Amino acid sequence: ARGSTTLLYSDGTNVNKAMIQKGYVSTTTAYTAVADDQVIVDTSSTAITITLPASPSIGDEVSFIDGKGTFGSNNLTIGRNGQPINTATSNLTISTNGQSFTLVYANSTRGWTYKTFI
Repeated sequence: ARGSTTLLYSDGTNVNKAMIQKGYVSTTTAYTAVADDQVIVDTSSTAITITLPASPSIGDEVSFIDGKGTFGSNNLTIGRNGQPINTATSNLTISTNGQSFTLVYANSTRGWTYKTFI
């Protein structure tokens, strides 16, 4: 089940994230992620699309984990939800078994980019 805890701090002008304790989501079907999700995806039966958050803020992250090692036979598609992924205006398809990676939202030009490389 999803669950995350965020500790915020203020410098008097800005409110910033100080710590995030992330929860895990496990899915065998299409899913729309929220900021700070860690999604364990099981594509052992079928290809799955995970859609990124619609209105991300700079620094939002979503992590993806190949739960069964089957992205090669049944691909994971990352739906960009209107934002670029590494400046590309197309969805991202992951087709290598065992991939685990994190995307972080940089800005409206770069969009979602790899925090950890696949």
